[in-house]
Amino acid sequence: MVAEILFFLCLFPIVLYGIFLLRLGKGWLSHPVFEEKPTPYSIAVSIVVCARNESTHIQQLLTCLSAQSYIHKEIIVVDDGSTDGTANIVLTFPHVKLVSLAEGVGKKKALRKGIESATGEFIVCTDADCTMGTAWLETLVQCFDRQRPDMIIAPVRMSYNKTLFQRMQAVEFMSLTASTAGAALIEHPIMCNGANLSFTKKAWSNSSDNLMDKFVSGDDMFLMESIKRQGGKIVYIKSEKALVTTLPNPTLPVFFQQRRRWVSKSSGYTDREIQFTALLVVFSTTIPLLFLLFGFFNSHFFLLGLILWIIKSSMDWTFLHLFRSFFSIPLSLSIFLPLAILYPFYLMLTMILGKMKKVVWE
Repeated sequence: MVAEILFFLCLFPIVLYGIFLLRLGKGWLSHPVFEEKPTPYSIAVSIVVCARNESTHIQQLLTCLSAQSYIHKEIIVVDDGSTDGTANIVLTFPHVKLVSLAEGVGKKKALRKGIESATGEFIVCTDADCTMGTAWLETLVQCFDRQRPDMIIAPVRMSYNKTLFQRMQAVEFMSLTASTAGAALIEHPIMCNGANLSFTKKAWSNSSDNLMDKFVSGDDMFLMESIKRQGGKIVYIKSEKALVTTLPNPTLPVFFQQRRRWVSKSSGYTDREIQFTALLVVFSTTIPLLFLLFGFFNSHFFLLGLILWIIKSSMDWTFLHLFRSFFSIPLSLSIFLPLAILYPFYLMLTMILGKMKKVVWE
């Protein structure tokens, strides 16, 4: 009897989670794809890239940026004390403005330096390990010109190879980018990604002091939170041409280091929607796991926990299917099931690690 009462009590947050996913999915399906129009634009754009020891990737990124169809742009690379020759590679692109910092000052200070050097009214940020199509910048500019937002959240996908580890990363990353898209499209943004984020210089000036420098990461999220708090206009651009592709983490330790950085900044969030979403995800993910663990002492708990896990996983599977085509991520049970089984353990581990040890920008 106790198990059944706990089951129905714990079912409540999972039902809330399902309603949350339903709203995000409805927002995605009801919002049309952004249509480009062949209209000339003369908006001055500054692309800012912060890089530290990115010699492996920076040349490919700068080649992509140089090939953009939009011509009214400047490209700024802030080299944050790299020791691997990143700056030398940047110098082979004579049209790229290099801002060299003598020693590593961290992502947020490097970003400030880059934007201080920017002459454009429209700032576009991406990461050194990203690639994009030639119409990427022009599509963002069209969105900015038509809607005049303070911030544009744009799509990011993760590439993958044939290894299960990287395919699972791509699916897990898609769950984050899908939630980002759905929430922004219903005008309740809760996430963004600095790998594909743009904003006005005015919005930056009004919010740059609110980036919570005590946290090593989170420049993107704290900027979005500040603009949102001030009543700024934040939009999402639903266009495959506006999409950038980032790389998966090569090893498990690197993966956990990245996730620890993400978790470490969570205590700095003040936005109620962000806080509620985080708690909802944590509860709906860990409750089935706790039931399953109690199942070692009482088989009835194990059965109820399995039911909760199946309900939650089924909702995740349905939600992800809405986005797989847009983000070009294969979604199969052979990838999803191992991820769904491991995810509760991974979530709890990263939450613990993110609070235990100081993280750095590497």
